[in-house]
Amino acid sequence: MIEELRWDGLRCSIPAGMEPVILDHGFIRLAGPDQAAIDLRFGPEKGRFDPDKDGRRILKASGLEHQVLAPCLDAWTRDLKGDLLCCDRLCILRFRETSAVAAVLFSTPPRPALLQDMLSSLAWTMPDAWRSWRCYDLQFETPPQAILTKAVFRPGKFHLEFAAGRSRLIFDRLAPANVLLAETPLHTWLRTFLQREHGGELFVTADADGQAEFGQQPTMARLILSWLPGSAGLIRGMARHDLTHNKILVLTERGRPNPKPVFQRLYSAYATTTIQD
Repeated sequence: MIEELRWDGLRCSIPAGMEPVILDHGFIRLAGPDQAAIDLRFGPEKGRFDPDKDGRRILKASGLEHQVLAPCLDAWTRDLKGDLLCCDRLCILRFRETSAVAAVLFSTPPRPALLQDMLSSLAWTMPDAWRSWRCYDLQFETPPQAILTKAVFRPGKFHLEFAAGRSRLIFDRLAPANVLLAETPLHTWLRTFLQREHGGELFVTADADGQAEFGQQPTMARLILSWLPGSAGLIRGMARHDLTHNKILVLTERGRPNPKPVFQRLYSAYATTTIQD
């Protein structure tokens, strides 16, 4: 399994034998074959974290209302990126420089080595910066202030959506490519896929190296409408057939178009990787 997970601003290691089983906005669940689980809830501080008030609230939400959080002062915690509070199965890390909080709940009291490895791996990227994502066999980036609104992981299809200002970004990963394409060119398959996903007629242009570009013709009327509140705006995107990993990657943008350098960065960073055993 991948050794590192980057999800919704949080970076963490994945313990040996575990894998992500739930990924959502501000939430990760890792699980292993022995039914052990680790839940991570995280996000930017809404106000300065109060260990007494907020700590008790998190304890209660974790089913540990009768326990008490205390500062963890072990030597290894000096290298952490924040201040650490712990009890039997719950740890709360408040990042000093990036004003975020991560709560890590273990299903059973963790071994000291597991606790240290997990907490030492945590890092946070603020919402106002470009974020790097890595989950399962996907890696990509999102622009500042992009908010995850939907994440679906099904056999053969991963689908993630983000609200980015007046735009909506959609990342689709489909597999296996050789079965989906059935020896047809990527641009031919893409027309059918886009009709099913978005409706309407979109132009599709085949590019070199197993890539294709698609979208609506940017007429003056459509450009004006894309700036109006409530408008679905323009649709544009690019697709790639990853021969090495036998996957199809489709990046779609709906709404007000991002500047071309931003869109090119999004597409260039979108890739599949090899899942490590």
